[in-house]
Amino acid sequence: MKPSIIVSTKDIAGMNIKGILTGLHGFRETTETFHGHPVHMKEGIKLYTIDSETIHSEGIDTEVEGDWIIFATRHKAASGQKSFSVHVPGNWEKAETGGKDRKLCTALPAVMKEAINKIANTYAGDEFEIIQECTHHGPYLEKPCMFIEIGSSEEEWKREDAGEVIAKVVNYIVMNPAKKSKSVIVLGGGHYNQVATKIMLNTEYAAGHICPKHLLNQLDERLLKQAAEKNGERFEMAVLDWKGLGAEKQRIVEMLDKLGIKHERWQRMSKEE
Repeated sequence: MKPSIIVSTKDIAGMNIKGILTGLHGFRETTETFHGHPVHMKEGIKLYTIDSETIHSEGIDTEVEGDWIIFATRHKAASGQKSFSVHVPGNWEKAETGGKDRKLCTALPAVMKEAINKIANTYAGDEFEIIQECTHHGPYLEKPCMFIEIGSSEEEWKREDAGEVIAKVVNYIVMNPAKKSKSVIVLGGGHYNQVATKIMLNTEYAAGHICPKHLLNQLDERLLKQAAEKNGERFEMAVLDWKGLGAEKQRIVEMLDKLGIKHERWQRMSKEE
């Protein structure tokens, strides 16, 4: 499957990453244009530039050649925590920041696992946190897709060293097919999901969709089934952050059992009980 990379002129981090991909990693300008901008390419992999915010680029997958899409963007957080992050787009509730109400994109868990491990192997410092975020925001696409982001303020978005880390990782994952991994969804925990990140870095599994604790009340059978069906290849089970399920424990387990979805508590898998 061939990937495509998309960045936005409205995104400082995305343009930082693009500059390094074109300057250091061999993505050369072609005669082709897309949305008024030159398309860059390396070994058949295309880098597209758009003027709209990536989270509102609904249906852009019908316009680009790739079979799956990686958006290289900024991440903004009030906390100011410096971060390198990955996540799947989609909405567990009403779509207030792009996408469609209660619609999830198809995840790329194996690719995200490669990405987050490559970040960990590339970045030797402790200034930036390496994290997998929960499924959130738009756009809604039919093709599998993911976001890879630099957080969390303009200072970090512009940093050349941060851009170099993510550009190196993007170049690697689009040029090298991801190793196959059994995929899981994660239920519970925070937006910055520690359980999913540990799964990615420390186990054989790859995490795709994540529904955090504060949105578990939005889950019904239809949405839970959608998460499992759109979690990429080799879906194995739901991993439950048992301590992070709160009052939803029994209802979630009953839904999983009714749908025939295997589930396991993270605290038992990891012996963190």
